[in-house]
Amino acid sequence: MAVSLMDTDLEGQEEIDVDANLCCPHPLSAVLSCVCCPVWCCSTQMFDQNERAAVLVWGKYVGSINQPGIHIVNPCGVSTRKITTARKTLDIREVNVTDKEGNPVYISGNVAYKIVSAKKATVDTAQPEKYASEMAPMALRTVAARCHYNDLRGESTSQMLAEELQKLVTSAGVQVLRFQLTDLKYDKQIASAMLARQQAVAQVDAKRTLVHGAAETASSTVMRLKQLGHSFNGENEQRLIHDLLLKNLDPDYKSQAVVYAQQR
Repeated sequence: MAVSLMDTDLEGQEEIDVDANLCCPHPLSAVLSCVCCPVWCCSTQMFDQNERAAVLVWGKYVGSINQPGIHIVNPCGVSTRKITTARKTLDIREVNVTDKEGNPVYISGNVAYKIVSAKKATVDTAQPEKYASEMAPMALRTVAARCHYNDLRGESTSQMLAEELQKLVTSAGVQVLRFQLTDLKYDKQIASAMLARQQAVAQVDAKRTLVHGAAETASSTVMRLKQLGHSFNGENEQRLIHDLLLKNLDPDYKSQAVVYAQQR
């Protein structure tokens, strides 16, 4: 559902080129077409549902054809460059990037996009599909450099990637609909080292939790015994806490003390 909403929002921002004057785009074209009237017999052009075209008159861009159907185009000095606005996908495989901590990471992704501007795609850019495929890895590297490895798996990453790529390909008439990661992994040379590091951190955290729990248990036990009327001298209280800590940290530990408390 989130992807559909994002696609809808992006499509709502679609850019439309200026409509071209097809019958009289230039005075010279108008004069020549009037002198040679038979040329109008080959002036009709048909455009499908997902097609648009940039219109050039004597080599200069004058507007675009944005609606499907049959159009009458002045044949004198006028040429059209078609594009398709149908959705396309682009696979990006194992791009070597560096995350925020400087760790080398391999990322793969998939981009859904479409071309929306005939002028930008055919006049301002030579090959918009190739341009998008070259800009996508740059967007991956930029976003990866801002995030930690684990953060790259978050839901916000796709939105960040789509926005970053959109900044790069807007000039080519490309609209990014979706940019999702399909694979994320450490470089093989450091994968084992990172795994060992993660395991060591997990062990330290587990031991810290165990020590904190043992300390809380020993403290609450002594306080409860005092509330029940037991009294301790300094040495016995320390020995009791010592044995309780060791008992919680090592289940096989056996206390050597005989008596710790005296009733009032």
